Amino acid sequence: MIHLTCHLAWEAKVAGPVQFRWMYPVERYLHKLKTYVRNKAHPEGSIAEGVLGDESLIFCSRYLHRVETKFNKRDRNDDGDQPSYDTSPLSIFSTPGQAFGKGVLREMSIELHKAATHYVLQNCDEALPFVQEHKNILIQSSVDNVEESHKLQFSNWISKRVTELYNNGKVSKQMLSLAQGPERRVTYYPGYYISGFRFHTLQRDENKKTQNSGIMVKGENQINDVSWYGTLVDIVELRYTEGNRVVLFNCDWYDTARKGTGYKIDRYGIITVNTTRKLNTQEPFILASQATQVFYVKGVKNKIWSFVVGTNPRNAYEMANDEIEPYQEAETQSQSMHAIQNDVEDNEID
Repeated sequence: MIHLTCHLAWEAKVAGPVQFRWMYPVERYLHKLKTYVRNKAHPEGSIAEGVLGDESLIFCSRYLHRVETKFNKRDRNDDGDQPSYDTSPLSIFSTPGQAFGKGVLREMSIELHKAATHYVLQNCDEALPFVQEHKNILIQSSVDNVEESHKLQFSNWISKRVTELYNNGKVSKQMLSLAQGPERRVTYYPGYYISGFRFHTLQRDENKKTQNSGIMVKGENQINDVSWYGTLVDIVELRYTEGNRVVLFNCDWYDTARKGTGYKIDRYGIITVNTTRKLNTQEPFILASQATQVFYVKGVKNKIWSFVVGTNPRNAYEMANDEIEPYQEAETQSQSMHAIQNDVEDNEID
């Protein structure tokens, strides 16, 4: 059995993933046909009648638009396709997603409320011109720390600025809703469907054998371009005026700012994180649409280090744009050219 480590890898390289070429689906279908046999004196007729009945039901089910069948059944991790509040022209209010579990209405602390409000404003495309305008005002005022002052003052400034523009008819009511900020009372959910992923809070995952609380956000502004890894603590739905909603993930983040002590990357590109080192950040929130699901596998030798295992959402496939020449075709051509060269050398006349 030692040879399996060699030829199975070669076989996957030549023929592709095994699940697309093994015989299990065919054998299951043959077993299904055998179950149609009621009259053992005429097995072919029994199978024909069973297949005819199946095909008739399939044909009729395609016309039952208001009845759930296997052809129109929603995916297990369906995010609802269209948000329930998709009438807003703002992108931040029209992200698909679906919460599940019992929602609990609680009042958010002042610090978290300010952090959540600021994060939503910074990540809304329609609010970016106001962000730049406020920073330019701070620069012209010769403020020592522009970023810190912007973080403290921007929420109040944009509320006054957009209210003034709205009274003059220059911005929409949805933009005014965003600028005025969310309510202090928010809804907490234990789970959320988005982008084909099924997320659970850490508390919901505690008594389960499965793991759905791992979070990864791709890093774009870091020097080493390392992504952020953490665990999902709370799923928060912010409520704005005009019935608008924004869903945020409150996470505990691992220390991926320090290579060697917070995270490691081995020669194979496998990432491990130190689960005992957490980032002490005042910005724990991310948008639900920014999250990607990962799993953490504890190391055998050192339990404080966990391996990061990525996953792909259900029914989502990455299609390559460039056509790659099949491996076996290239191999055949190279062997043919080698044989021709040898033949020419053998038949060469002095």
